[in-house]
Amino acid sequence: MTVENMKMLNLVAPIEYLHNVAREIALLGNVHLVNALHEVDESNFTLPVEEENIQELADIVLIKPYEENADYSNIAAKMKDMLKLFDIKPVVKKEHLEDDYNFEEDIKRIEEIYRKTSPVGEAIDNVREEAGRVEELGNHFRCFQGLDVNLERLNELQFFSYKIGMLSKENRLRLKRNYANITAVVLNIGACQQGQIFLVISPKELETETVRILRSLNFYELEISQYLSGTYRQIMESIREKQKELCVKLKGLKEDLYKLEEVYGAYLQTAYSRLALEEELSRIKKEMAYSGNFLYLSGWIPKRDVEHIVKTFETFGNDVHIMFKETTEVNKYIIPPTKLKNTWLLKPFESLVKMYGIPSYNEADPTIFLSITYMLLFGAMFGDVGQGIVLLSTGFFARRNKEYGLFGDVLIRLGFSSAMFGLLYGSVFGFEHVIPALLIRPIININQMLLGSVGFGVLLLLISFGYSIGNAVKRRDLKEGLFGANGTAGLLIYLTLITLILNAFTGKSFIPNSICYFLLVVLMTLIVVREPLANSLLGQPAYEEDAVGYYIESGFGIFETLLAMLSGTISFVRVGAFALNHVGLFMAFETMAKMTGNTAGGIMVYIIGNAVIIGLEGLIVFIQGLRLEYYEMFSKYYRGEGVEFSPAGIRYE
Repeated sequence: MTVENMKMLNLVAPIEYLHNVAREIALLGNVHLVNALHEVDESNFTLPVEEENIQELADIVLIKPYEENADYSNIAAKMKDMLKLFDIKPVVKKEHLEDDYNFEEDIKRIEEIYRKTSPVGEAIDNVREEAGRVEELGNHFRCFQGLDVNLERLNELQFFSYKIGMLSKENRLRLKRNYANITAVVLNIGACQQGQIFLVISPKELETETVRILRSLNFYELEISQYLSGTYRQIMESIREKQKELCVKLKGLKEDLYKLEEVYGAYLQTAYSRLALEEELSRIKKEMAYSGNFLYLSGWIPKRDVEHIVKTFETFGNDVHIMFKETTEVNKYIIPPTKLKNTWLLKPFESLVKMYGIPSYNEADPTIFLSITYMLLFGAMFGDVGQGIVLLSTGFFARRNKEYGLFGDVLIRLGFSSAMFGLLYGSVFGFEHVIPALLIRPIININQMLLGSVGFGVLLLLISFGYSIGNAVKRRDLKEGLFGANGTAGLLIYLTLITLILNAFTGKSFIPNSICYFLLVVLMTLIVVREPLANSLLGQPAYEEDAVGYYIESGFGIFETLLAMLSGTISFVRVGAFALNHVGLFMAFETMAKMTGNTAGGIMVYIIGNAVIIGLEGLIVFIQGLRLEYYEMFSKYYRGEGVEFSPAGIRYE
């Protein structure tokens, strides 16, 4: 539920340890690398001035980027082709990397295997391609089914040429309209899924003109002359014989492929893992710097991993020097990467936070607030026991698929929230008389629903102000934290406006209106003059830019702030409105079900209605919930300008 604490890692080692150091970093998988040369240039890479570091300190002035000519793109492409050929899933497994290996030898062996397997793969592709062409020709030849003539005689024509091909419906009409201008006989001899098939016969002297006209009509010529031998039955028999021949050939090639897989399959899986590691090592080395005698590496690590990293590099002996820095010890303009740390319940909602932006290192992680409020908002707008259970079940189903697993986890939680609010509303698949409402029936208590939505929105906005003030304190931003529109001054203005509204609608005087108006004037003035006021308290120049321009902008800004507070609060009316819309939409389907006049038709309408509500309204509510999170709450307290923690390393299956 927080942003994990980071430390800066600086490492120096003899250049001969380059490969081994890079390998350890890749296998550790917890170091977010930064460019070591840049760190040295910015004087952020420091070594203790001690006797054992004299050589490293002397060499650091000669530092330059590490250059490596390793290019694995060609071997990677070959590996990809072979894994696809053998239908082997490309996954990296840790056990494949535990033993030492010489990747140069692996490259030679991969090349050798590729030379043996690629001809088989190409032959299989060629046979499949030819089989596809033959099947297509068979489909086209069926248009000749009614002709009991020897089609080979078309090839014996001396003064005429012929073409057989397809035209789309649109181009067929164009052909019909311009038939008088075509120097050929055009016969419609059949149809297929792609269009109409025509036989075009023209004098050889006019063949060029005919071809030009046909090309303008997008005439797709069928290459079937090789099969025009005999009658329709004889041609179809030759096609079937060709298909059998290709099937036998393909079967033999697959047997050859299976034998090759038995010999090389296991090794290729291992080689793929090694290739993935070598590619990552190449990327790691590019972030290093070296001086000829030593290598230099910099990166961010989670604070809790410091001891583990120290123990890992202890095996290298005293030649490897490791230094750690707190975030307060690096230059202020260097922002550490952000690694979110949330419980299993909240972690799926990190994806919704990241859609807006990554939290900065010195910014509160909004995941817990978004998770809880988003589940409440979705459930309140889409409260139904039955439909919630459907969403929950769909989430469990989607979770089984890696591609949709994260979406499934979010859907499980939203479905559970929907079902819980369904109990509060007493709604099961839209029916409101199956179970009693534990709290309220929206359609009966419309005013309470709408007012409750606004009240809930006020509570969420107040918490948003709290987050904003907390983030300003973390950033040590006095101007925005104390005097900003989303800081303490803005919070007090919002509370004062709420008090005035309560005074007006309840007839009571929680705080006298005169005092409220006085507070509004004072607080709005503080927001307008926040920059010179904060700068004077910090002993800095009053204005960063032109004073007149600043006051004009701030003056208009205060009106924008007041309008945003009003519109942001009213925006939460949509929560109650969608809860009412949810009921109203089902009532429409219920009316349609009764109009059918029979039980079976009514049940079908109810099923279709629930499917539409779950699919269409569920999507709309999902989007509207995000809108409230992003525009009404995130805009007040969340910047999302951080850099996500992305450690070097490979991802295991």
